[in-house]
Amino acid sequence: MRNKRETDISRYTDKSADTGIITEKSESGVKRFFKGLGKFLLTAFTICFVALFIAGISLSIYIFTLASEPTGIDLKAKSLNQTSFIYIKDDETGEFKEYQTLYSTENRIWVDNQDIPQAMKDAVVAIEDKRFYEHNGVDWARTLSAVVNLATGEDTYGGSTITQQLIKNITDDNEVSINRKLREICKALKLEDEYTKDQILEAYLNVVNFGNNCQGVESAAQLYFDKSIKDCSIAECAAIAGITQNPSLWNPLVYPENNKERREIVINEMYDQGKITKSEYEQAMKESADMTFVGFQNTKEDDDDDDYVQNWYIDQVFYDLKEDLALYYNISEEAASEKLYTEGLKIYCAMDEEMQNYMEEAAQNIDKTYDSELQIGSVLMGFDGRVIATVGSSKKKTQALEWDRATHSSLQPGSSIKPVIVYPYAIDNKLLYYSSLVKDEPVENWKDVNGQLVSGPNNAYGSYYGDMLLPDAIEISSNATAVQTMNLIGGPSVAYEQAVTKMGFKKLSEEDSGNTGALSIGGMNGGVSVREMAAAYNYMGNGGLYYEPYTYYYVTDSEDNIIIDNRESVPKQAYSAETASIMNRLLSYNMTYTQLSHTGASYAKISGWDIIGKTGTTDYNKDSWFCGLSPYATLATWCGFDQPDSISDAGRTVAPKFFANVMGKYLEDKEQKEYNLSPNLVEAQYNPYTGLIVTTDNPSGKYIGYYTEDNMPAMGGYYDYNADNSNYSSDTSGGEWSGSGENSGSGENSGGSENSGGESSGSGENSGGESSGESSEPEGGGGESSTPEGGGEGSNTPEPAPEE
Repeated sequence: MRNKRETDISRYTDKSADTGIITEKSESGVKRFFKGLGKFLLTAFTICFVALFIAGISLSIYIFTLASEPTGIDLKAKSLNQTSFIYIKDDETGEFKEYQTLYSTENRIWVDNQDIPQAMKDAVVAIEDKRFYEHNGVDWARTLSAVVNLATGEDTYGGSTITQQLIKNITDDNEVSINRKLREICKALKLEDEYTKDQILEAYLNVVNFGNNCQGVESAAQLYFDKSIKDCSIAECAAIAGITQNPSLWNPLVYPENNKERREIVINEMYDQGKITKSEYEQAMKESADMTFVGFQNTKEDDDDDDYVQNWYIDQVFYDLKEDLALYYNISEEAASEKLYTEGLKIYCAMDEEMQNYMEEAAQNIDKTYDSELQIGSVLMGFDGRVIATVGSSKKKTQALEWDRATHSSLQPGSSIKPVIVYPYAIDNKLLYYSSLVKDEPVENWKDVNGQLVSGPNNAYGSYYGDMLLPDAIEISSNATAVQTMNLIGGPSVAYEQAVTKMGFKKLSEEDSGNTGALSIGGMNGGVSVREMAAAYNYMGNGGLYYEPYTYYYVTDSEDNIIIDNRESVPKQAYSAETASIMNRLLSYNMTYTQLSHTGASYAKISGWDIIGKTGTTDYNKDSWFCGLSPYATLATWCGFDQPDSISDAGRTVAPKFFANVMGKYLEDKEQKEYNLSPNLVEAQYNPYTGLIVTTDNPSGKYIGYYTEDNMPAMGGYYDYNADNSNYSSDTSGGEWSGSGENSGSGENSGGSENSGGESSGSGENSGGESSGESSEPEGGGGESSTPEGGGEGSNTPEPAPEE
């Protein structure tokens, strides 16, 4: 009996009696080929089927999503050409009151359906969409024909119906893509469900372009024939109808022969489709042969001499709402602008009228004694993102929608960026705590303003102190410690990600994600806006949250249906509440113990209030900032020139003084209150040399730190707080740095000298840093080369302006 193994092997092998060699049994080659081919085809079919199935599901979901989108079209409101209204809250009653109307100045005269002659309707339908009354918004046969024509190179006409053309004109969606076509088809089908054919045709004849800035048949009739459309003949209606396919080519004032050719095609189509009789056809052709056009008249009506110019806030409402409506309805911003002016929207504005008026007046009265062209941009913002007031220039506004330096300009923030990214990010990730020792020393391969790799960045005070405590690094506005912290958190790519995803910065360049100085000391390839800076600073007043700024509470359509609502916007958690509170207290230290030899922050103080904030100045004093908070709101202010130039010493005090002025006004009728700090903070007294904790029992005095239990220093022994330690010397710094030492250099400018002594070259090394040094004059704004004492070798400080 054969064993199991022999039986199994014999099923697959032959034993040759002659050679004893075992050989494998094999199928014929043809059979194996077809078997393999079958498997391949089955596999390919399965893959294709699965792929098509998935693609079909995805396409179905996409089309369903498109079909669910609102059309963004209100033909009833458009037909009425309704004025939109802006409402603001009445300070006394708390109720909304009408503040301003918005209306269009476009060359459009709406004419109702009953006043449009049948010949005009028939002419347009005959040449543009002869099956208009038969389809449901999309002429599928014509669409397929257009696709075939396009594929064969015979693109003689498009496949869009009148309904689709109406949508294209209203939404101004001219993107050439399958995506756009699908959107248009879905909206056309939905529009035909919502409105009758007469309403759609009426709207079409009132909104499409008939050349020479004529939107609609009435303005076209008045321009070309000096009469109302209701009085136009068949031939004149055909002349107007023929224009819309190509307003430039068929323009009767520029190319009358082209228009003649086109209108006679229209007349022929009307006759062939049975819309006019034989005699009407002959009369129309006869009239067409000798048709003349009136064109523009040399008459001018007296303009309404109205001196009112809408303020900076209303400008920003327009910009914000135009963007939001375009996003909501998936239409262009141009179409959203038209909707804003013509569809009777009601805009419930968030402006504080009193503060807006005060801020604009204050901006026009800043000190320009030494800077006649000094400009300003400033935004006062609540902790929930509400823009309370905003101003975009130091000059009186002369027209609507002027260039706004608070929102349109991409600016360099200098040192004002330091409390926004690197320091809070390091604290949030427990890389630093309130009283950490931070390195005040240069990094290698620092790129200066000339693109050269050097050791840097330079500090404004002209030297490096080795190690210093974080509160003092912020107060002295050390550039080196900010750059060292940037490297500590993982580099510029980490900071960039935080800035664009959590902090709302939209004007940065992608190059800033690889630029160490960009988000550490403010030397950017892109830039920031004043409004972005106000929104970014808000986290220190609201528990670490970022709210998108808004200028209106909500908007309704003409029938009072809410379209967009900002009242319950969901914020992003930019930093933990504990980090926000720690940064709040660090900037409180900065304001409490600020020295004019370091920054001009002291000018922003408001008596009786806990003001926190940070200055910022760029190379050669071309930009000057102050961004700060009170327990009620945030105010960010920039000063500079439209054509960048150095700001005077007095000019560099304008931003913090503006803060004190405007925020002081805002706080006038407010009850005293404290910041809403996290209850999880641990208060402790720390050693000003080491940053280590001395005691957590009843801390008092200057050196109080704020920590979390899982991120605080160890106990560091006794320290005599009764001694005079105002100019203490760190064991590692090698000298005094409180502002009285001989190495303090030239104010806060990020440039300064490569030397550590009092003499300064004043040459900027990067776009960050500060530049407001102490001067012997009242304003205290030292020049790029001045020493802290206001004189000495290299001093070139001009006479500052008197106190405001």
